[in-house]
Amino acid sequence: MKRMSVILAAALLAVAPFEAAAAQDGPRGDRRSGMREQQQRPERERERERPQMSQAEAQRIAQSRARGARFVGYRGQSGNSYIFAFDDGGRIFNISVDASR
Repeated sequence: MKRMSVILAAALLAVAPFEAAAAQDGPRGDRRSGMREQQQRPERERERERPQMSQAEAQRIAQSRARGARFVGYRGQSGNSYIFAFDDGGRIFNISVDASR
């Protein structure tokens, strides 16, 4: 019985410093902290990050730049730019269109 109480006391002492350090360190991995940052940022700043042009409009611009190449597909977004793929007789190339106007 004495051995169990000694092991329990040692375990409690070993865990206590880590809990105190974690409490002083701040929120680790707190997913809500990112939400708080977004709520604190001004609305204008958040609007700048959103694309202000539709994907269809950006695709029309990309096709006009492609000079007759065949549209292959939409590759996704990189920041505020839409990326489209085109085929020009076996050569695949990408065209990026800035969506922030």
